[in-house]
Amino acid sequence: MKSLLAGLFFFQLYSIGFAQKSDSLQTLIQQTKTDTAKAILYSLLADELTKTNPQKSIEVAKAGIKLSHQIGFDRGVFENYFSLASSLQGQSQFDSAIHYFHKAKVVGIKTEDVSAQAKIYSALGHSFMRKSTMDSARFYLDKGLELAQQTKNYRVEAGIYNNYGNVYLEESNYQQALDYFIRAAKLYENPLADTYGQCLALSNIGNIEYRLGNYDKALSYAQQSMTIAKRESLTPQIGYAHKLLGRIYRQQKKYDSALLEYEQAQKLYLQLGDIRSAAELLQNVGNIYFDKEQHAAALLNYKKSLGLARKISNKSISAFAYSAIGQANYMLKKNDEAILYLDSARIAAKALGNGYLLMDTYQAISATYEAKGDYKKALSNSQQYVLVKDSLTQAENRTLMEETQARYELEKKQTQIDLLQKDNELRIADARRQRAIQIGAFTALVLILVIGVLLINRYRTTARAKRLAEIEAVRNDIARDLHDDIGSTLSTINIISKLAIHENPSGNNLQLSRIAEQSSKTMESMSDIVWSINPVNDTFAKVLVKMKVFAAEILEPLNMQYRFVDEGVDGRMILNAKQRKNLFLIFKEAVNNAAKYSGATELLITFSQHAKMLTMQITDNGVGFDSDKETAGNGVRNMNARANDLNAKFRLKSEPGSGTVIFLEMPIT
Repeated sequence: MKSLLAGLFFFQLYSIGFAQKSDSLQTLIQQTKTDTAKAILYSLLADELTKTNPQKSIEVAKAGIKLSHQIGFDRGVFENYFSLASSLQGQSQFDSAIHYFHKAKVVGIKTEDVSAQAKIYSALGHSFMRKSTMDSARFYLDKGLELAQQTKNYRVEAGIYNNYGNVYLEESNYQQALDYFIRAAKLYENPLADTYGQCLALSNIGNIEYRLGNYDKALSYAQQSMTIAKRESLTPQIGYAHKLLGRIYRQQKKYDSALLEYEQAQKLYLQLGDIRSAAELLQNVGNIYFDKEQHAAALLNYKKSLGLARKISNKSISAFAYSAIGQANYMLKKNDEAILYLDSARIAAKALGNGYLLMDTYQAISATYEAKGDYKKALSNSQQYVLVKDSLTQAENRTLMEETQARYELEKKQTQIDLLQKDNELRIADARRQRAIQIGAFTALVLILVIGVLLINRYRTTARAKRLAEIEAVRNDIARDLHDDIGSTLSTINIISKLAIHENPSGNNLQLSRIAEQSSKTMESMSDIVWSINPVNDTFAKVLVKMKVFAAEILEPLNMQYRFVDEGVDGRMILNAKQRKNLFLIFKEAVNNAAKYSGATELLITFSQHAKMLTMQITDNGVGFDSDKETAGNGVRNMNARANDLNAKFRLKSEPGSGTVIFLEMPIT
């Protein structure tokens, strides 16, 4: 009965045209005497306030949840939880959004409303996509798609295709993203006749073509979206089409045209009261001026964006505005102001959990301190940048830190070097005087013998140093040749095979796929070989960095927690090429096995050094296995063989239900 009353109320509400007006909704909430209708009105008002007053939106949704619980109105509980989560999602508070989407999901399952469940799964997939947790995003989108197709809910199905397109867009897989956006467009066009959704899909397709650099195609789709949006008076979509056109013109360096499109979009967003989009757009305008090297104009627009973001308490847009203002001040050589805003961006990025913004901000702060000549602070922030970058499994890039560190260390140690040189000169002069005093027959003989021994020893030392230098040069040449010649050839084979598959998707591409797969594997192996040969990587610290990067690439997509523990290992310890190669490959095999077969949630990697022995222990909390019966696999045999090659002790201990421990003890003489 409550659901029927709510449905009748919805029809009455939309028929009198108040659904999109927050002031009218507030009036209706005050006037209505039906609690079920009031609960639904709370969720509608919360949705309406999301873009203009997010904090108020959250308060309204919570009021709706409280009222719905009091009257036992499950539909109201569901709608208000959904509105609350959507508001938090719009403010980039994805963990909180996921929490409330799950609460809405519980109610949807309780009421056996399959369409509501599909809607929730789609929203959860979207949140996990924004968190760059793609496996979870796919899991929920797949569940939502199954329910949407089961209930023939084409609108939710099309929305899931759009979300799936955004997943692939985040992964830079533009072809797959384009495929899903096209699926959404077909659904919106055929069974739905949903012009709003059609505009959204066309804009998304245009966005993909824009990212692929197909600017003419991107313009065509953006203009198609604009035509439909204008015909149907869909003001939000008209604004988005203008914004997309501005992005395309910016890439074509048609800056005046881009600014004109952004100006028209801005007028529409302000007309709609969409302050959030207006604030974002001002940053785009600032970026145009930044590209034109008109940094003062860029700074002005960034500050306007910050003002609007503060007005609606949008922490995410504020954080990006702080960063942009800081970088504009840096370009204007206002380094103190740059530091002030960049530090605000750093604090905001940490609060939001936005690792990418935090990484960029640390890098900008380091560059600013370097411009000020404060190399110590530049180094500190550069190190933070590297730590954040490693945690995000980005490619290792320590050039900035090493350059800054070199300058700082040079400045710090130059005085010590000068003093040492003077001490050496004094010692040499004193030795010469002593030798002059010891002139004599017997002394001359002794000196001749000593000098002879020294010359022989020097000759041996020089010869050994020369041989080592020649060996190092050969290793450098081999590493460079493997990387530049063979690596380039493999990369070309890989790219050509993938291009051939792409250009002939309907053909028999089995052999080409195998070529692409094998060349990719060979390139990965080649990378490991080049790394092990290169003398730059001789220290244990370099090996440990590579291990951490590999562990992040394998384990973080699986949400497997991992931790490295260093128990007194000297990072400057030199490992030869064979030791580095076999140690890393044993580690790689162990981590791969844990990721593929253990079902573990945690992995502990411990290194310790005692006397002339280096110990590595890898422990997981997975399902385990009977190690007495199941150690005949290639992986374990390979690890045993590599351990024997190192004259090392290797042990594997595992029992069903008790996880697995891999132990390696190798000599480091």
